[in-house]
Amino acid sequence: MNMGKKIVWIVSDGTGRTASQLIKAASYQFEGADIEYRIMKEVTTDKKIFEVIDRLKEESGMVVYTLVSKANRRLMHRLMVENHILSVDLFGPLISTMEKFLQKVPRELPGLTYKMNRDYFRMVDAVEFTIKHDDGASVQTAQNADIILVGPSRVGKTPLSVYLAYSGWKIANIPIIKNIEPPEIVNKNPLKVFCLIIDPVLLQKRRIDRIKKLGDPKVDGYTDVKSIAEEMEYCKKLADYGKKWVLIDVSYRTVEDLAKEIIQLVSL
Repeated sequence: MNMGKKIVWIVSDGTGRTASQLIKAASYQFEGADIEYRIMKEVTTDKKIFEVIDRLKEESGMVVYTLVSKANRRLMHRLMVENHILSVDLFGPLISTMEKFLQKVPRELPGLTYKMNRDYFRMVDAVEFTIKHDDGASVQTAQNADIILVGPSRVGKTPLSVYLAYSGWKIANIPIIKNIEPPEIVNKNPLKVFCLIIDPVLLQKRRIDRIKKLGDPKVDGYTDVKSIAEEMEYCKKLADYGKKWVLIDVSYRTVEDLAKEIIQLVSL
């Protein structure tokens, strides 16, 4: 029995990661097997498939392919048979069976797994960043945020930050305190800054509720509606003072609606 090194060619219309993981998992069943894995990725056209065949004629081996296009799978299968190349179609039987079971036509778009993984890890990174930069924390690295939310206490910066983070946006939120200049970071990145303001009466109610649940923060004028109105005017003054901040009134609006508006503005 030939126990020399065996070559397994992985042919994919994406990155080849899906096939690689599955093949390596199967290979653990063969103790002592000496296998070299070679990936040929982004094989999405007839021309590239014929290039694969030419390469295989030079260096034979077993071929495992993951092609989402039915036409490409058929061409690959035909060429494998014609050239007497041992091959396994990982996706074909599975997609065909799922098509019958789900009674839906497959999209046949390569690279969706990679995109979903990329989006997932982007979301995880964004959430971690946002938690680390909540309520003025880690302000020295806030310039790495995609969006900087500023505003007075209890205006709703944290829930909005977290919602945006789950959509993949890195958020830093920084409190604005009346008559105190905000951190320099907001002046260096004005186009990232969104200043949240709110109806003073509504904010007063939120702060009273906060005291009932968490205790009095012992801040002068914290629940005084006149003092709260002055906080709003201070926010507006900061935004208008050449800082180019976008003012957003969050009064009686949902987090989803606010997030949608901010994302649209950032994407302009």
